[in-house]
Amino acid sequence: MITYSYRKIANITWPLILSMVIQTLIGTTDTIFLGHVGEVELGACAIGGLIYLVIFMLEKAFITGAQIIMSQYNGCGKQKLKNIGQVFWATNNIVMLISIIAIVMVILATDPILRIMVQSDILQIATLTYLLPRCFGLLFSGIKSMFEGFLVAINTTHSIAIASVILLVSNIFFDWWLIFGGWGIEPLGLKGAALASVLSEVIAFVYLIIYVMLKIDWHKFGFNKFTLLNVGIFKQVIGKANYLIILNLASWGSWLYFYVEVEKLGVEALAISNVVKSLYSIACIVANALGIATISITGNLIGAKKDNEILPTLTRIIKLGALPFFAILLTLAIFPEQILRIFTNDSLLINDAVKPLYVMLIANSIMLPEYVYFYALYGADKIKVAFMIEICSIVFYAGTVRMVIGISNAEVAWCYYSDLLYNIISFLIPYWYMKTKKWQEK
Repeated sequence: MITYSYRKIANITWPLILSMVIQTLIGTTDTIFLGHVGEVELGACAIGGLIYLVIFMLEKAFITGAQIIMSQYNGCGKQKLKNIGQVFWATNNIVMLISIIAIVMVILATDPILRIMVQSDILQIATLTYLLPRCFGLLFSGIKSMFEGFLVAINTTHSIAIASVILLVSNIFFDWWLIFGGWGIEPLGLKGAALASVLSEVIAFVYLIIYVMLKIDWHKFGFNKFTLLNVGIFKQVIGKANYLIILNLASWGSWLYFYVEVEKLGVEALAISNVVKSLYSIACIVANALGIATISITGNLIGAKKDNEILPTLTRIIKLGALPFFAILLTLAIFPEQILRIFTNDSLLINDAVKPLYVMLIANSIMLPEYVYFYALYGADKIKVAFMIEICSIVFYAGTVRMVIGISNAEVAWCYYSDLLYNIISFLIPYWYMKTKKWQEK
């Protein structure tokens, strides 16, 4: 009997895909609204948003580590289910502590860091205006992601989709209200976009807490035994998270590095890159969602001692995602100017962004199998291997970006060829590693 049929994979992944669509639309919404405010605001949102994401990835490393452990416990059956709650509480407390420390650090250290990173004084001030209120969302987004990690681990993902819809609707409303003003509120611009994101995260966070309290059997998963700090579980989570912390920081840091280098080409180049990267986020929706589901599916199969089903299941995951993945890429390729016009009314900016967009789509055409095989390493508890592959890919990526921008001072489109090199390395090595069954070696 097949443990994960196409239908079961679809039932797990479609709420995650919807969630990713909405998460992407949230970032896209900020870009669309601020694109009608000015280029400086677009650039500040891009840099400030990436700094936020780099910090959030610290939390995400612990959450992903906990998700791997929880999914394996879930696959083991009834005898291990109560351990899931212990892992949840111990990790959640770590995430809350990291959030509080990070908020304090952002308030104290962002200004001097931006002076080093960003050349434009106006862009420095604008980024600070966005990031200071935005950083308070770290606490709520961290705990919300912890609940999502638990729900993915136990293959219950429908509520994540609902929470994402709530997040999107709230974000659009607050963006429209706070950025442009109205109903007794003066236009807040960048600050309004940051506050909108925080408020929408609070609302989605509250929904997930209520859902888990009312719909999940707390006793079954051991949630009734609150754990402030469990040394054994902490060692388990940190054993997985230590590589993930460096990996996530390096991965998102390389994206931030990309923006820092592009900023040297001018404010317009930075605005183009922000729009194209927003469309990149749309392009990777399906791949990202299936990658996250792959972690849980692989972990559950290993916990159930069904290692022989992993490779056929990975193939089913890729086949299931191929149609929607390439449909998104083709849509972006066929209607580039119409889609770019959603983000900005500047005809020159639209015209200059078309070529970088095409290069980005070509470079990321192998993203789906790349994500599935790479994240399968997470679920198979081969995080150290994934770490080494990612670092190798990032070194080549950063070197290419530096060569294209810093040395040759090439146009923006050429910068996206660095994505192609990154994706080839990130796909071929995990594919070989999984196919040769080296992941089964202790």
